[in-house]
Formats: sequence, structure tokens, C-alpha cells
Amino acid sequence: MSNNIREFSFFYPGNINQKTGGYIYEKNILQYSKKNNIPIKFIELSKNYPNPKKIDLINLSKIISKKKLSNILIFDGLVLEGLHNSIEIFKKFKTIALIHHPLYLEFKGKKSSIFFDRAKRIYKHINYFIVTSKQTKKLLVEKFKIKTSNIMVVEPGIEKLKKYKKIKSNKIKLLTCGSIIERKNYAYLIKEIQNIDQIELHIIGDTSRETSYSKKIMKMLEVNNLTKKIILHGKVSQSKLEKLYSNADFYISTSKYEGFGMSLANAFVSSLPIISFKTPTIQNTIGKSGVLFFNNFNKNTLKQIILKNCFDKKKYQLLKDDINKNNKYLTNKESAKLFIKALHHA
Repeated sequence: MSNNIREFSFFYPGNINQKTGGYIYEKNILQYSKKNNIPIKFIELSKNYPNPKKIDLINLSKIISKKKLSNILIFDGLVLEGLHNSIEIFKKFKTIALIHHPLYLEFKGKKSSIFFDRAKRIYKHINYFIVTSKQTKKLLVEKFKIKTSNIMVVEPGIEKLKKYKKIKSNKIKLLTCGSIIERKNYAYLIKEIQNIDQIELHIIGDTSRETSYSKKIMKMLEVNNLTKKIILHGKVSQSKLEKLYSNADFYISTSKYEGFGMSLANAFVSSLPIISFKTPTIQNTIGKSGVLFFNNFNKNTLKQIILKNCFDKKKYQLLKDDINKNNKYLTNKESAKLFIKALHHA
């Protein structure tokens, strides 16, 4: 692809206004491209991806055949890995894939193998990849034999959230953000905190991605009478997101894998101590300062970390004081500019 090609069509699944990392990343690109008259046509597809229904694929085919599209298509990873039976699309158009992380990492067992095979089949038809972390680039090279020259890392922009006055509470308030999906491991988080007194957990995240898992989580809360202790907020506005960050004492993540970890980076720049499952990506994104890592999902592992640290004012203050203010992230504008540069480099 040459640098003088300037028009692109960007396909993403569901509502782009969701306050989870991938959607925030893509909305930032949308806003930047509109503001700067960069010709990227953003096209919303069904929220069913990466498991589209037959009608979803028919609709995509209609869009591609009827709409005047550019000859370069950009696919969000969730859409891309739902197109294993639509390989002909990649033969007709030059394609760029935005991969936050390969989806096989979200599952285990047979389902993980299915998505791994999907990725192997699809990725070899993709002309260029944009990924959100060095770890994801390394993964594509090692697992899928993608040439390093065909991958560019563009980290998300992290802007400091508006700070609201903290409401006094005798409870320790925990916050976590991310779609209600198995990879986020909410079931483990709930089990670990359900018997700890004076804890309140707030979860921000779309419930429509993996409906069976969402129903499982909601049932856990209802059966164990936890709906007041653990609050599912679903999709939220920017102001509500900022208020929840402002009123949290700790950000907590039990996610098994992250492409970058935008929500944790938001916590970091908000000077919020973090408790997180230890992954190479998260270590790279937020470092070690002001963070309590755990490295297994055994019973009581997380519970003991919370009991030993969250109720001790001195330990809490030491964690806040330890947060490395020198850790730098791209701004939204810097990230979007790099993304556009990557498109024209492809």
C-alpha cells in the first residue's frame, strides 16, 4: 500500500460510546479524524461479533457491495475474527486489522482452540496489523508468524480524568472496568470479596458481549444477595465514569490478559492504587509503583491481599505515595496521530 492512498473504511461492532478500552481507543480515532478531515468512514456493525449471525454477515456483504467504500478496509479485531467464513472479503480489498489481542486468549479449552484456528486462517490474508502493545506484536510474530514489518504498535491515549470531590464512606470502594466476559474473571473476583465486610465493588462494563457469562454473574449476585455490595453499572456516561474513579479507593483487575490495560492506566494517572493479576502487558503499562500484583487465581489469594492492605490506612498512603508520577502515556491526540501515520505506512 502506498502513502498516497488516503481513504479508509473502518468496521467496528456495536456502540462506539461504550466506556471500555477498545471502544474508547476507536472513538478517539473517530473524533480526531473528523476534526482533522481525515477520510475514514466509520461503519457500525452488529454487536454480535465475533460470533455474527447469518443476517449479520448478509448485512456486511450488502454494505460492501452497495456502499461506495474505499479500497482499504480496517477491521476491529472483534469483527475480524468473526469473518472466518468470509475470506473472500480479504481477497477483494486491502485490509488493515486493529488487534487489541487475539481472541483465543479470552477463552479456554475447545473454544480457545477454535478462535486460535480462526485467527490462523484469517491473519494470513491481512495486509497490515496495528496493535496496542509490544506484547501483542510479539505474540503475532511468534504465534502467527506475522512479519514484524507488517505490524505497528500504537498505544492508546490516556488523558487524566476529571476529578470530583470524594464522598466520605466507611466502606472500601473498589472499581473495575471491562465488558462482562470470561477473560475478565469476574466470577473469581466476586467469590474472593463476597465475605469481606465493609467492601463495595463497582463494575463498569457491557453485558451483551457474552450473554451466558453475564447471566452467570448476575445470578451469582442475586443468589448470594450481593446486589448492594457489588454494583453492575453497565454502560455509563463520561461524567459517571469520572465520578466512580473519583470515589474509588482501589482499582482492581482480575483479567487474565489485557491488550494494553487502559482502565488501569486511567487509575494510575488518577493516583489510584491498583490491585491486579500479574501479566507482562500490565507490568509494562503501569509498572510496579503503587501496584499490588497477585499471580494465581487460587482461593483466598486475592482475599488475603485485600484484607492485608485495603483496610490499613498507612499501607494505603504508602501505595499512593509510591505511584510513579513520571510514568508517561500518549495523549489522545498523539495516539490518534500515530494511528493515522500507521494507516499511511501500511
